Amino acid sequence: MDLDPFYYELMAATNTTTNTTGCINVNGNMFLNKCWRNTESVLPLMANFIMQFVNPRTVAYTTTSILFLLPAILLLSNSPSVYPVLKNKYTQLRVVLIHMLHRASYPLVLGVGLYAVFRQRRPCFCDGSPIGSIYGMPSGDAMAGGILAAYLIDIAPFYPILSRVLGVCLMICVCFERTILGYHTIGQVVTGTSIGFILHFYSTRVPQWFLAVDILMQWILSAIALQLDPHLVYSPNDPNNLWVWFIWGASFQVLVLFLLFRVGKSPLDGWRVLKQSLNSMSKSTSMNIQSDSAEDHLLAYSIKPSHDMAESDERYKRRIVKDADIPFTTISFIAFFAVNFISFCMQQWNWLVHTSSSAESGTHM
Repeated sequence: MDLDPFYYELMAATNTTTNTTGCINVNGNMFLNKCWRNTESVLPLMANFIMQFVNPRTVAYTTTSILFLLPAILLLSNSPSVYPVLKNKYTQLRVVLIHMLHRASYPLVLGVGLYAVFRQRRPCFCDGSPIGSIYGMPSGDAMAGGILAAYLIDIAPFYPILSRVLGVCLMICVCFERTILGYHTIGQVVTGTSIGFILHFYSTRVPQWFLAVDILMQWILSAIALQLDPHLVYSPNDPNNLWVWFIWGASFQVLVLFLLFRVGKSPLDGWRVLKQSLNSMSKSTSMNIQSDSAEDHLLAYSIKPSHDMAESDERYKRRIVKDADIPFTTISFIAFFAVNFISFCMQQWNWLVHTSSSAESGTHM
């Protein structure tokens, strides 16, 4: 297969230098832009070990799986006396996970769109082929690392000092992993980490309803940037197809939109919740169902035991089914899986992308 003409020009350039592994520095020889790939020590082993835990795809998959299984917390409950506390914890955890999935989707959608905005190549050209997909600015994995690190530093769950130290270490480890494997330059990982850090504080401080606008703007920016880039020509069924990456990432945001507008103790209560930011809500009693509202009195009545044990048990089970909201959750995940499946179809049949049988694909990410 033929290479992109860019790489032929690169190999022919007289001022092109290589690193210790014989890889060509695609973006030049400056400290922030050069290829730092290393294959000759224990460092790649450490980097690959780190990569399996901190990449945005793993975070998105894990968060989605937990959201899918979360209603089981209510469905397996068999104690009316602790149910109000249990439902309170369930509601809080659900909101936190929805926001975590939203932030995990930034590298998968916005990050991919920014590739086509910056259009800076990945740094390493090794053994006749580029390492990774065509673009690398900003690093999506570093963006995810910045988001997770900012969460640990900002929220500091469990042990504050330990959480913040872990957050700093996480940022450093992700940046190390992406550069040592040759996928990104130091400049790309620093940019990605910085963007991720900012996105965490931004997304947790704006009203929750604004996240819908946020997602819509990401879709518009990314779709336009990816479709207008003339350099994005792929080989058939290319695993580094950025358009497929974008649609795949958008499927998680579809799930976020469905679940986000279902928060609150009741549908009527949802708007009051969405007007608040996640940060302000976490510092108040907004998600505490043990209050004096009419909804809470209704909950207490619906699970209150009566002389007729069969009738009490039936009321309790009906309340659990209502709160678990299985029908809506099912619809939400059907929409998610539908968009996710479309991304696989797009890769298989090369929908909405330019392809060429002579196009060279980089190493699989």
